[in-house]
Amino acid sequence: MLKTSKCDLPAAGGVAGILPYRVPYQHMRLWLRLLLTVVVVAAIGLGAWVSANWNLLYRQWICYQVGAATSYEEAKAGFRWFETGPDREARIDELVRKWGTGNQQFDLFLARYVGETDSSEALRERFSLEFGWRDELLDGWAHYWTWQAQPDPDREIASIRTYLDTLALADPPRAIPWREVLDLQAIFWLTGHSDLARRLKPSNWSARYRQWRQRQTSPMPTVPRATAPLND
Repeated sequence: MLKTSKCDLPAAGGVAGILPYRVPYQHMRLWLRLLLTVVVVAAIGLGAWVSANWNLLYRQWICYQVGAATSYEEAKAGFRWFETGPDREARIDELVRKWGTGNQQFDLFLARYVGETDSSEALRERFSLEFGWRDELLDGWAHYWTWQAQPDPDREIASIRTYLDTLALADPPRAIPWREVLDLQAIFWLTGHSDLARRLKPSNWSARYRQWRQRQTSPMPTVPRATAPLND
């Protein structure tokens, strides 16, 4: 009869009792397939989101580049991009919404641009209308306006008042361009008439200007020049 020693016998529970537990091959394949499926679905979803929002993402990227520009001339190239293309209106909306959100260099470049001849009237219009629901932007624009006024704010206001007094006599009143609307909005704000500044337009400037003239005391309050282009 064949004899065996205790050392030749497997421990209780057989081989499973002495080998570590291993996931069956079929289960491992199933988990790998599930993981791959999740990754593919996530990639497809991300791709679809990027595709749907590509124009928005690109507009935000150009805004970032404008704010990071090393010179005003470099920033102007970015502004010109926003004023062109089939989605011009959406581009300008994005550009104006960015103003006053924390990047002072961007704010300074844009304020300077809308006041110069290179800017389109469409951009100036959108910029002006934004003041209607963001008082802090109107205050920022008026602050910048005093800083850049030549030779000084008081004489600039007097010159504009003389010019508009003449235009206001026309019957019917003549519309003014958006660049002059921006000037008038700053003047209304600086002289304490914010209600006249909000939603000012080329079509309603004359009536509001007459209201402003009727409210004015003599002499007009002094408007000092800002020592820096933007509010802190």
